[in-house]
Amino acid sequence: MIRGRLPTAVLACVCGLATGMGGLLKWIGARGARPSMGMDHTSFSKMLVYILVNGQPFMKSVGFVMLLLGVLMVIGGLSGLRVLTMVGAVLALGVAGMWIGLTAHHYNTPQFPNSYYLNPAHLPWSDLRGGAWLTLSAALLGLVSAFVRRGRKPAVRGAIP
Repeated sequence: MIRGRLPTAVLACVCGLATGMGGLLKWIGARGARPSMGMDHTSFSKMLVYILVNGQPFMKSVGFVMLLLGVLMVIGGLSGLRVLTMVGAVLALGVAGMWIGLTAHHYNTPQFPNSYYLNPAHLPWSDLRGGAWLTLSAALLGLVSAFVRRGRKPAVRGAIP
């Protein structure tokens, strides 16, 4: 390995593990009509059509998809393929953003029509729990590590490029 590859590979693997584990933790704290919830029982197929359905088995949940994206980032870090790490990180950020947006939209207060523009579902940053912060920061850091990672040197030294 060339200098600089090993630290970024380790960082990509750690970020992949943190992204996958963050999908299993609680994401949003309870407030008003909104329960304390995570991604582990929210239907992934229904989320793609912007419908929040809870109570699904883990294998069909958004948490399982986040776990798979974390594994994809780890495989990208171990194999040296920056593309796998980037794809896993970008998709994890997209899934996380969509889940937070869907949850905020689902638990919006209908009696205050203008409050949506001010603060959707009264969801301040302090209501985001460890799973959200762990997943978002690890996916973002994994994306940065994929951009920082250096490519491989040519196999034959002195060859004309």
